[in-house]
Amino acid sequence: MSSSKLTVLITPLDGWGHINCCHGIAEELVRRGHRVVFALDVAFKGKLSKYGFEEELFAMHGDVEDKEFWPKWMAENGQILESRDPCDLLQKMFPLGFKLFFENIKSQDPHYREMIARLNPDIIISDNYLDMPAVTDSGKPWIWLYSAGPLNFYKDKRLPPSGSGLPLDGDRQEWKRFADIVEPMYREVFDMINEFSVSKGAPPLEWPHPHRHSPYLNIYMYVNELDYNEVHPLSDNYLRVENVIRHTNDKFEVPEQLRDKPGKLIFLSMGSFGCGYLKLMQRLTSILGKSQHRFIVSKGPLNDMYSLPDNMWGEAFLPQTAVLPLVDLVITHGGNNTVTETFYYGKPMLVLPLFSDQFDNAQRLQETGLGARLSPFYCEEEELIDIVDRMVNDEELRLKMETIGKRIRNTDDKSRVADLVEKLAQK
Repeated sequence: MSSSKLTVLITPLDGWGHINCCHGIAEELVRRGHRVVFALDVAFKGKLSKYGFEEELFAMHGDVEDKEFWPKWMAENGQILESRDPCDLLQKMFPLGFKLFFENIKSQDPHYREMIARLNPDIIISDNYLDMPAVTDSGKPWIWLYSAGPLNFYKDKRLPPSGSGLPLDGDRQEWKRFADIVEPMYREVFDMINEFSVSKGAPPLEWPHPHRHSPYLNIYMYVNELDYNEVHPLSDNYLRVENVIRHTNDKFEVPEQLRDKPGKLIFLSMGSFGCGYLKLMQRLTSILGKSQHRFIVSKGPLNDMYSLPDNMWGEAFLPQTAVLPLVDLVITHGGNNTVTETFYYGKPMLVLPLFSDQFDNAQRLQETGLGARLSPFYCEEEELIDIVDRMVNDEELRLKMETIGKRIRNTDDKSRVADLVEKLAQK
């Protein structure tokens, strides 16, 4: 443990999954007496300060707060998620999504430069998909934290292409078809961010990585049982973590209207994007309303725009880490943070992927026998109801997940990361 107090600046993407991953690491640093500062959109004001972190706030989306921006964006673009083919979906969603990320980085660049000069952090932890020259060329030690699924982090041709949801033992021609279609899109984004980074004085990026790998430390979050152990980007400055789960002391009790009803208890959480698409949430809650089981629903920002059946209860925002220990099954979009937290608590999960690494996580769960996947838009009603019923009654899967959860909870990744942060900051 370091004897001197460090200032650690954390720059996460503006989504709860990314912020939550950073939160888990940050709490160990605060416990050790260090100063942790989060750079956040104004929509997250007050969300992290109560845990002992400082907040540097600015508007990532101009005059529109994040809580207003994403529902509006989903209302305009959510139908793209209904593409049956992940390749077609990526072709439509990729330019929109990465254009936003790129525009955010350009607009944030002066804020970050001013902040870094003013705070003079000893080290920076950055969770982003695209290079942020204000951070990576700041002259400060910096850590790249990659909190999404690792295929895009690896970019290894021995593995399925990122965002495809194709099986590891699948047809290599299908891999090639997907890669040949999406690679020009990646090249366009790469060229944009590379040109911007170079214009700010940073060294050129190395194709095909739109975010430079850190010479100090690169961390990716993935569960060992899902990881592609056939390929490892092993060197001294790479680290995979499983247990960086935040501890918030949030409390949650099963609501009275569900407490005495029959059936298993299931958590439905479709992430920041999914719960912002009204059509999707109405479809899923309508189908699952016919199930014999009980559901706790993370309703998201459209909380007031749809009602829930009698076997469900939900609110706009729920303390996920307090809900997970209580349930028998998790139905999720397959975001990396939710997948990791579900494994931590040893719960089976059904993944209904929407885009990007969610397809890869869903496929990996299915091919390892640790979960199942369905299309959230095109699964039949009976198909969804039946697979939920089978999974909550699968005793072998329940015991297997409990064992994995116990192993992960006994892994002290937060201390490992904190040790490395202290070491790098004091070099």
